[in-house]
Amino acid sequence: MSLFPSVGRNQPQTRLAWWLVVIFLWFGVFMHLVPFYIMISTSLKPAGEAMSMPPTIWPKHPTLVGWQLILNITDAAKTLLAQPLSRYFLNSMIMTFGTIILSIPVTSMAAYASSKLIKGRISRPLFIFFIGTLMLPGIVTLIPSFLLTRNFPFPLPVAPSIPGTTIPFPTLRIWNTYWAVILPAGFSASNFLLFKGFFDGIPDSIINAARVDGGSEFNIFRRIILPMSLPVYAVTTYFEFGGVWDSYLWPLVVIQKSEIAPLTLAIRRIVDAFSYAGTTNTMTAAGASQALNALMQQGLSWNGLMVLGLLQAIPVFIFFIIAREYLLKGVKIQGLK
Repeated sequence: MSLFPSVGRNQPQTRLAWWLVVIFLWFGVFMHLVPFYIMISTSLKPAGEAMSMPPTIWPKHPTLVGWQLILNITDAAKTLLAQPLSRYFLNSMIMTFGTIILSIPVTSMAAYASSKLIKGRISRPLFIFFIGTLMLPGIVTLIPSFLLTRNFPFPLPVAPSIPGTTIPFPTLRIWNTYWAVILPAGFSASNFLLFKGFFDGIPDSIINAARVDGGSEFNIFRRIILPMSLPVYAVTTYFEFGGVWDSYLWPLVVIQKSEIAPLTLAIRRIVDAFSYAGTTNTMTAAGASQALNALMQQGLSWNGLMVLGLLQAIPVFIFFIIAREYLLKGVKIQGLK
Protein backbone atom coordinates (compact mmCIF):
# COMPACT_ATOMS: atom_id res chain seq x y z
CA MET A 1 0.00 0.00 0.00
CA SER A 2 1.51 3.32 -1.06
CA LEU A 3 1.75 6.32 1.23
CA PHE A 4 -0.30 8.45 -1.16
CA PRO A 5 -3.06 6.63 -3.11
CA SER A 6 -2.67 7.05 -6.86
CA VAL A 7 -6.29 8.25 -7.11
CA GLY A 8 -5.59 11.41 -5.14
CA ARG A 9 -2.15 12.27 -6.56
CA ASN A 10 -3.68 14.55 -9.20
CA GLN A 11 -4.68 17.03 -6.52
CA PRO A 12 -2.09 19.83 -6.27
CA GLN A 13 -1.63 19.62 -2.48
CA THR A 14 -1.28 15.84 -2.49
CA ARG A 15 1.09 15.96 -5.44
CA LEU A 16 3.25 18.58 -3.72
CA ALA A 17 3.38 16.52 -0.53
CA TRP A 18 4.26 13.41 -2.53
CA TRP A 19 7.18 15.14 -4.26
CA LEU A 20 8.42 16.58 -0.95
CA VAL A 21 8.47 13.09 0.57
CA VAL A 22 10.28 11.69 -2.49
CA ILE A 23 12.90 14.46 -2.39
CA PHE A 24 13.41 13.99 1.35
CA LEU A 25 13.89 10.21 0.97
CA TRP A 26 16.30 10.60 -1.93
CA PHE A 27 18.25 13.19 0.08
CA GLY A 28 18.52 10.65 2.91
CA VAL A 29 19.77 7.98 0.48
CA PHE A 30 22.31 10.44 -0.93
CA MET A 31 23.61 11.38 2.54
CA HIS A 32 24.06 7.70 3.39
CA LEU A 33 25.93 6.96 0.17
CA VAL A 34 28.34 9.93 0.33
CA PRO A 35 30.59 8.41 3.04
CA PHE A 36 30.87 5.15 1.09
CA TYR A 37 31.72 7.04 -2.07
CA ILE A 38 34.46 8.97 -0.23
CA MET A 39 35.87 5.72 1.18
CA ILE A 40 35.91 4.02 -2.23
CA SER A 41 37.41 6.99 -4.07
CA THR A 42 40.07 7.59 -1.39
CA SER A 43 41.06 3.91 -1.41
CA LEU A 44 41.86 4.27 -5.12
CA LYS A 45 44.08 7.35 -4.69
CA PRO A 46 47.86 7.40 -4.27
CA ALA A 47 49.13 8.50 -0.85
CA GLY A 48 50.03 12.02 -1.94
CA GLU A 49 46.66 12.70 -3.49
CA ALA A 50 44.84 11.15 -0.51
CA MET A 51 46.48 13.75 1.77
CA SER A 52 46.15 16.69 -0.61
CA MET A 53 44.11 19.73 0.40
CA PRO A 54 41.56 20.50 -0.87
CA PRO A 55 40.64 16.85 -1.48
CA THR A 56 39.82 15.67 -4.96
CA ILE A 57 36.34 14.36 -5.71
CA TRP A 58 37.62 11.51 -7.90
CA PRO A 59 41.18 10.11 -8.04
CA LYS A 60 43.19 11.75 -10.80
CA HIS A 61 45.52 8.75 -11.01
CA PRO A 62 43.57 5.67 -9.79
CA THR A 63 45.73 2.96 -8.27
CA LEU A 64 45.28 -0.21 -6.21
CA VAL A 65 48.46 0.36 -4.21
CA GLY A 66 46.45 0.91 -1.02
CA TRP A 67 44.69 -2.44 -1.41
CA GLN A 68 47.94 -4.22 -2.25
CA LEU A 69 49.83 -2.82 0.74
CA ILE A 70 47.01 -3.43 3.21
CA LEU A 71 46.57 -7.04 2.15
CA ASN A 72 50.36 -7.55 2.52
CA ILE A 73 50.92 -5.11 5.37
CA THR A 74 52.75 -7.60 7.57
CA ASP A 75 55.36 -8.00 4.85
CA ALA A 76 55.86 -4.25 4.58
CA ALA A 77 55.89 -3.45 8.29
CA LYS A 78 55.73 -6.37 10.68
CA THR A 79 55.78 -4.02 13.66
CA LEU A 80 52.19 -2.96 12.98
CA LEU A 81 50.53 -6.36 13.23
CA ALA A 82 51.73 -9.57 14.82
CA GLN A 83 49.56 -11.73 12.54
CA PRO A 84 48.54 -11.58 8.86
CA LEU A 85 45.37 -9.63 8.21
CA SER A 86 43.68 -12.83 7.03
CA ARG A 87 44.16 -14.29 10.53
CA TYR A 88 42.25 -11.42 12.14
CA PHE A 89 39.54 -11.78 9.51
CA LEU A 90 39.22 -15.49 10.32
CA ASN A 91 39.04 -14.72 14.06
CA SER A 92 36.17 -12.31 13.46
CA MET A 93 34.35 -14.94 11.40
CA ILE A 94 34.78 -17.55 14.16
CA MET A 95 33.47 -15.20 16.84
CA THR A 96 30.58 -13.93 14.72
CA PHE A 97 29.27 -17.27 13.47
CA GLY A 98 29.93 -18.91 16.84
CA THR A 99 27.75 -16.27 18.48
CA ILE A 100 25.02 -16.69 15.86
CA ILE A 101 25.00 -20.48 16.21
CA LEU A 102 24.59 -20.14 19.98
CA SER A 103 22.48 -17.02 20.36
CA ILE A 104 19.79 -17.41 17.69
CA PRO A 105 18.54 -20.89 18.77
CA VAL A 106 18.69 -20.03 22.48
CA THR A 107 16.91 -16.69 22.04
CA SER A 108 14.27 -18.00 19.65
CA MET A 109 13.41 -21.01 21.84
CA ALA A 110 13.17 -18.78 24.90
CA ALA A 111 10.84 -16.45 23.00
CA TYR A 112 8.73 -19.36 21.77
CA ALA A 113 8.41 -20.73 25.30
CA SER A 114 7.43 -17.31 26.63
CA SER A 115 4.91 -16.81 23.82
CA LYS A 116 3.25 -20.22 23.45
CA LEU A 117 4.20 -22.57 26.28
CA ILE A 118 4.32 -20.62 29.55
CA LYS A 119 0.97 -19.28 30.69
CA GLY A 120 -0.47 -17.96 33.93
CA ARG A 121 1.08 -15.80 36.61
CA ILE A 122 4.67 -16.75 35.88
CA SER A 123 4.55 -15.58 32.26
CA ARG A 124 4.83 -11.85 33.00
CA PRO A 125 7.70 -12.07 35.55
CA LEU A 126 9.52 -14.40 33.18
CA PHE A 127 9.06 -11.97 30.30
CA ILE A 128 10.43 -9.12 32.45
CA PHE A 129 13.35 -11.33 33.43
CA PHE A 130 14.23 -11.97 29.77
CA ILE A 131 14.11 -8.32 28.73
CA GLY A 132 15.68 -7.04 31.95
CA THR A 133 19.09 -6.59 30.34
CA LEU A 134 17.63 -3.90 28.05
CA MET A 135 17.11 -1.70 31.11
CA LEU A 136 20.83 -1.60 31.91
CA PRO A 137 23.41 0.27 29.81
CA GLY A 138 26.09 -1.99 28.43
CA ILE A 139 28.83 -0.10 30.25
CA VAL A 140 27.21 -0.99 33.61
CA THR A 141 27.53 -4.73 32.92
CA LEU A 142 31.06 -4.46 31.54
CA ILE A 143 32.91 -5.27 34.78
CA PRO A 144 30.58 -8.11 35.90
CA SER A 145 30.82 -9.61 32.43
CA PHE A 146 34.61 -9.35 32.56
CA LEU A 147 34.67 -11.08 35.96
CA LEU A 148 32.40 -13.76 34.54
CA THR A 149 35.00 -14.60 31.91
CA ARG A 150 37.67 -14.87 34.60
CA ASN A 151 35.70 -17.20 36.92
CA PHE A 152 32.90 -18.65 34.84
CA PRO A 153 30.08 -19.15 35.87
CA PHE A 154 30.60 -16.72 38.81
CA PRO A 155 30.85 -12.97 38.03
CA LEU A 156 33.14 -12.47 41.04
CA PRO A 157 36.86 -11.66 41.48
CA VAL A 158 37.30 -14.92 43.43
CA ALA A 159 35.17 -18.05 43.20
CA PRO A 160 33.01 -18.62 46.31
CA SER A 161 33.64 -21.57 48.58
CA ILE A 162 31.43 -24.63 48.80
CA PRO A 163 29.11 -24.16 51.82
CA GLY A 164 30.59 -25.70 54.97
CA THR A 165 34.08 -26.02 53.47
CA THR A 166 36.99 -23.88 52.41
CA ILE A 167 37.11 -25.49 48.98
CA PRO A 168 36.17 -23.05 46.20
CA PHE A 169 33.67 -24.00 43.56
CA PRO A 170 35.30 -25.20 40.33
CA THR A 171 35.43 -22.46 37.72
CA LEU A 172 36.27 -22.19 34.05
CA ARG A 173 38.54 -19.43 32.77
CA ILE A 174 37.30 -18.39 29.34
CA TRP A 175 39.05 -15.01 29.36
CA ASN A 176 41.37 -14.50 26.40
CA THR A 177 39.60 -17.18 24.34
CA TYR A 178 36.95 -17.17 21.63
CA TRP A 179 34.40 -18.20 24.25
CA ALA A 180 34.87 -14.90 26.07
CA VAL A 181 33.14 -13.19 23.14
CA ILE A 182 30.70 -15.96 22.22
CA LEU A 183 29.23 -17.04 25.57
CA PRO A 184 28.26 -13.58 26.98
CA ALA A 185 26.33 -12.97 23.74
CA GLY A 186 24.47 -16.27 24.00
CA PHE A 187 21.20 -14.43 24.66
CA SER A 188 19.98 -11.17 23.10
CA ALA A 189 17.08 -9.36 24.76
CA SER A 190 16.41 -7.18 21.72
CA ASN A 191 16.19 -10.24 19.47
CA PHE A 192 13.98 -11.87 22.11
CA LEU A 193 11.46 -9.06 21.66
CA LEU A 194 11.51 -9.49 17.88
CA PHE A 195 11.02 -13.24 18.14
CA LYS A 196 8.25 -12.99 20.73
CA GLY A 197 6.39 -10.33 18.76
CA PHE A 198 6.45 -12.59 15.71
CA PHE A 199 5.48 -15.76 17.60
CA ASP A 200 2.57 -13.93 19.26
CA GLY A 201 1.13 -13.38 15.78
CA ILE A 202 1.07 -17.10 14.96
CA PRO A 203 -2.42 -18.52 15.72
CA ASP A 204 -2.56 -20.98 18.60
CA SER A 205 -4.96 -23.11 16.54
CA ILE A 206 -2.10 -24.20 14.28
CA ILE A 207 -0.03 -25.37 17.23
CA ASN A 208 -3.00 -27.05 18.93
CA ALA A 209 -3.84 -28.94 15.73
CA ALA A 210 -0.27 -30.24 15.57
CA ARG A 211 -0.49 -31.31 19.22
CA VAL A 212 -3.71 -33.21 18.52
CA ASP A 213 -1.89 -35.05 15.72
CA GLY A 214 0.67 -36.21 18.28
CA GLY A 215 3.53 -33.83 17.52
CA SER A 216 6.00 -33.07 20.28
CA GLU A 217 6.77 -29.46 21.16
CA PHE A 218 10.21 -29.71 19.61
CA ASN A 219 8.86 -31.17 16.36
CA ILE A 220 6.14 -28.53 16.24
CA PHE A 221 8.77 -25.84 16.60
CA ARG A 222 11.09 -27.44 14.04
CA ARG A 223 8.52 -28.43 11.39
CA ILE A 224 5.88 -25.68 11.71
CA ILE A 225 7.12 -22.62 13.59
CA LEU A 226 10.62 -22.49 12.10
CA PRO A 227 9.55 -22.50 8.40
CA MET A 228 6.94 -19.83 9.14
CA SER A 229 9.48 -17.66 10.96
CA LEU A 230 12.24 -17.37 8.36
CA PRO A 231 11.79 -13.57 7.96
CA VAL A 232 12.26 -12.84 11.66
CA TYR A 233 15.20 -15.27 11.78
CA ALA A 234 16.80 -13.36 8.90
CA VAL A 235 16.33 -10.01 10.65
CA THR A 236 17.70 -11.17 14.00
CA THR A 237 20.61 -13.02 12.40
CA TYR A 238 21.53 -9.92 10.42
CA PHE A 239 21.43 -7.75 13.54
CA GLU A 240 23.49 -10.30 15.45
CA PHE A 241 26.03 -10.59 12.64
CA GLY A 242 26.50 -6.83 12.36
CA GLY A 243 26.69 -6.32 16.12
CA VAL A 244 29.33 -8.97 16.77
CA TRP A 245 31.33 -8.27 13.61
CA ASP A 246 31.66 -4.55 14.40
CA SER A 247 32.13 -4.93 18.18
CA TYR A 248 35.29 -3.33 19.52
CA LEU A 249 35.09 -2.53 23.24
CA TRP A 250 34.26 -6.01 24.54
CA PRO A 251 36.94 -7.84 22.47
CA LEU A 252 39.41 -5.17 23.57
CA VAL A 253 38.65 -6.02 27.21
CA VAL A 254 38.72 -9.83 27.02
CA ILE A 255 41.13 -10.57 24.15
CA GLN A 256 44.84 -10.03 24.71
CA LYS A 257 46.47 -12.60 22.41
CA SER A 258 47.01 -11.44 18.85
CA GLU A 259 46.39 -14.99 17.61
CA ILE A 260 42.67 -14.72 18.42
CA ALA A 261 42.11 -10.96 18.10
CA PRO A 262 39.27 -9.91 15.76
CA LEU A 263 39.61 -7.65 12.74
CA THR A 264 38.30 -4.58 14.60
CA LEU A 265 41.26 -4.64 17.01
CA ALA A 266 43.74 -5.05 14.17
CA ILE A 267 42.22 -2.15 12.24
CA ARG A 268 42.26 0.06 15.29
CA ARG A 269 45.91 -0.74 15.94
CA ILE A 270 46.85 0.21 12.38
CA VAL A 271 44.81 3.43 12.52
CA ASP A 272 46.40 4.42 15.83
CA ALA A 273 49.89 3.68 14.50
CA PHE A 274 49.38 5.88 11.46
CA SER A 275 47.63 8.64 13.41
CA TYR A 276 50.26 8.82 16.17
CA ALA A 277 53.06 8.78 13.63
CA GLY A 278 51.43 11.59 11.66
CA THR A 279 51.39 9.72 8.35
CA THR A 280 47.84 10.90 7.68
CA ASN A 281 49.01 14.52 7.54
CA THR A 282 51.31 15.94 4.89
CA MET A 283 53.14 18.26 7.34
CA THR A 284 54.01 15.55 9.88
CA ALA A 285 54.47 12.51 7.65
CA ALA A 286 58.20 13.09 7.41
CA GLY A 287 58.63 12.37 11.12
CA ALA A 288 57.12 8.90 10.99
CA SER A 289 58.91 5.87 12.32
CA GLN A 290 61.16 3.86 10.01
CA ALA A 291 58.55 1.11 9.53
CA LEU A 292 55.80 3.58 8.72
CA ASN A 293 58.09 5.62 6.50
CA ALA A 294 58.66 2.48 4.45
CA LEU A 295 54.93 2.20 3.93
CA MET A 296 54.64 5.91 3.15
CA GLN A 297 57.32 5.61 0.49
CA GLN A 298 55.37 2.75 -1.05
CA GLY A 299 52.23 4.92 -1.11
CA LEU A 300 50.20 4.01 1.96
CA SER A 301 48.28 6.63 3.96
CA TRP A 302 44.58 7.55 4.06
CA ASN A 303 44.02 5.28 1.07
CA GLY A 304 45.01 2.26 3.16
CA LEU A 305 42.84 3.36 6.09
CA MET A 306 39.85 3.60 3.76
CA VAL A 307 40.62 0.10 2.51
CA LEU A 308 40.50 -1.13 6.10
CA GLY A 309 37.11 0.51 6.57
CA LEU A 310 35.78 -1.14 3.42
CA LEU A 311 37.13 -4.54 4.45
CA GLN A 312 35.28 -4.16 7.74
CA ALA A 313 32.00 -3.19 6.01
CA ILE A 314 32.03 -5.62 3.07
CA PRO A 315 31.00 -8.80 5.01
CA VAL A 316 27.97 -7.03 6.52
CA PHE A 317 26.97 -5.79 3.07
CA ILE A 318 27.38 -9.26 1.55
CA PHE A 319 25.27 -10.76 4.34
CA PHE A 320 22.56 -8.20 3.60
CA ILE A 321 22.59 -9.06 -0.12
CA ILE A 322 22.29 -12.78 0.63
CA ALA A 323 19.38 -12.37 3.06
CA ARG A 324 17.75 -9.28 1.52
CA GLU A 325 14.55 -11.07 0.49
CA TYR A 326 13.84 -12.37 3.98
CA LEU A 327 15.03 -9.12 5.55
CA LEU A 328 12.53 -7.10 3.53
CA LYS A 329 9.76 -9.54 4.46
CA GLY A 330 10.72 -9.20 8.11
CA VAL A 331 10.67 -5.40 7.92
CA LYS A 332 7.26 -5.51 6.20
CA ILE A 333 5.85 -7.83 8.86
CA GLN A 334 7.12 -5.67 11.71
CA GLY A 335 5.78 -2.57 9.99
CA LEU A 336 2.29 -4.05 9.57
CA LYS A 337 2.23 -4.98 13.25
